[in-house]
Amino acid sequence: MTTVGSSIQVLYRGRLEYLQAHDFDITAVCASSDLDSAIRGRGLRLHTAPLTRSISPWQDLRALWNLWRFLRRERFDLVEVGTPKAALLGSIAARLAGVPCIVHLLHGLAYQGQRGLVRRIVRWSTAWPCRLANCTISVSPSAKEQAQQDGVCTADRIRVLGAGSCNGVDLDRFTPERRSLGTEVRSRYNIPTDATVIGFVGRMTRDKGLIELVEAFQTLGDQHPDLVLLLVGDYEHRDRPPADVIDRIANHAQIRHVGWQEDPVPYLAAADVVVLPSYREGLPGVLLEAAALGLPAITTDATGCRDAVRNGVTGLVVLVGDAEALQRAIGRLAEDCELRAQMGQNARQWVAERFDQRRVWAACAEEYRRLAFATDPWLGG
Repeated sequence: MTTVGSSIQVLYRGRLEYLQAHDFDITAVCASSDLDSAIRGRGLRLHTAPLTRSISPWQDLRALWNLWRFLRRERFDLVEVGTPKAALLGSIAARLAGVPCIVHLLHGLAYQGQRGLVRRIVRWSTAWPCRLANCTISVSPSAKEQAQQDGVCTADRIRVLGAGSCNGVDLDRFTPERRSLGTEVRSRYNIPTDATVIGFVGRMTRDKGLIELVEAFQTLGDQHPDLVLLLVGDYEHRDRPPADVIDRIANHAQIRHVGWQEDPVPYLAAADVVVLPSYREGLPGVLLEAAALGLPAITTDATGCRDAVRNGVTGLVVLVGDAEALQRAIGRLAEDCELRAQMGQNARQWVAERFDQRRVWAACAEEYRRLAFATDPWLGG
């Protein structure tokens, strides 16, 4: 159960089919959208509910009623809830419907970076699924540790499967051999073949560290005319960067903003270094995908981010919000092609050992099978 269909399509690409091929009968639950046919086309049964991402009391009550009736009728052995709104309403509905085992998949801590009343509300809505679920599975060790530290979830009710991640990395799709796909992207956007490209893939928002990234790059761009910043993603209405940052992105001669792309592989392949200076994450898949392509990465010490890069081995980690440290890190890798190559090799080996998609799926299947048949799933026994 997720709030919107795009999460089913992106976060669980291949995972649900794997479970279905290994003796699980899967039903996907999310809000109805133009992705309904694509989800069903994956061979999945789909139930749509009036879920919304925004806070809407009347709509949320309608969704809760819909979910409760559906879960009570279907009598599932196990219900997995993930993404904030689906986790809250889904865990309440599943508990009221008498579902014997509820798994809360914790993708991140959305209250981080919030303040005041909003932070308290979002933190509360994160804590309740942890309390109602039999087990909370965090996608990263640092998110697990932070959830415990913040009192969101107790140590005996939360765990990480393996090294983390909800879906792992497709090592056949993201492979160093596909780096050649970047040549066409460079040509399309007038990026010289000998340029050093710094790549960013994600939502174009403040909390992704876009302000610090543009500030750091503007200084570096003046010093290194062969440096190019490739931005892949769209702006959102919420948490948009300031107008002057958007203006600099649009007008800087060494910045290419190409918008959201359905297939990130060619755009990651066009980069020499991937940067994600985010303020918070669950576990950033783009950094794991970059590692699988054999690319070094630069990120922050934020929750989730620090689990995706080994500082000094597969990339560099800087303090959250520190534009000067980010500038130094980008400059260091931009100037040292041998260091980039060594870190890229290390990254591919590291991600293959820890986040191979089939290993992550197999661990999920084993854990869910155990939980579904546990005599006391509250304790995971």
